[in-house]
Amino acid sequence: MSQGRNEILKREREQRGWSQARLAELIGTDAATVSRWERGYATPSPYFREHLCRLFEKSAQDLGFLLEKQVESEQKPSPSASPLQEAACEERSCPQLPDRQALAVDQLSRRLALLSYLLGWVSGLFLFLLVREKRFIRFHSLQSLLFFGGSHVLSITLLVLLNATEAEHENWREYLAAGLALILLLTILFTCIVWMMGMVQAWQGRPYQVPFVGQWSDQILTKQVRPSPAGSGDGA
Repeated sequence: MSQGRNEILKREREQRGWSQARLAELIGTDAATVSRWERGYATPSPYFREHLCRLFEKSAQDLGFLLEKQVESEQKPSPSASPLQEAACEERSCPQLPDRQALAVDQLSRRLALLSYLLGWVSGLFLFLLVREKRFIRFHSLQSLLFFGGSHVLSITLLVLLNATEAEHENWREYLAAGLALILLLTILFTCIVWMMGMVQAWQGRPYQVPFVGQWSDQILTKQVRPSPAGSGDGA
């Protein structure tokens, strides 16, 4: 049953020349969900409310999200739930969750997001520069670029320090070399785990946040899509 149309959200979107599909892409959901928000059949979860407020540079009340008493008592999603799970659960039932996630992210986007991890920061940089519209792909490629780029720099730094300490035969330098070697080994192991997890999560269509750089990547992409002046639009 409809709870009242959200004309404010619709007006803010149309003032920027964005279609429902374009807005959905900018925040990582689908056009059907945006349509339900505007028609009053559902309200955005806390995750998406935050992203919408940041995108439109307005408060939740300004966007019409706090007009319904129901919003305050809305059941909060589990901290471990992905944004796609939150979007699906807004309908208060999740029996078809895997299918809904598959519909939210198309097959090509999942494949390209997976490929962004394949060659580490190299493939991440290539796809981040190549893809301009698909936020899901850009999110994973930027994560790959930042995480594996940082891991690569750290590994090279550790190797240089390790070679420098191994040239000396003092006891404290030998202990230092052993410590550096252990850190290098753990870095490589951790990088391999993140590499595999990133590809699996991308293939499943999940906006999985890589440790250390996930939240940073999300903030960078959100800042890149700040609203343009009314009437200018960006196409859909």
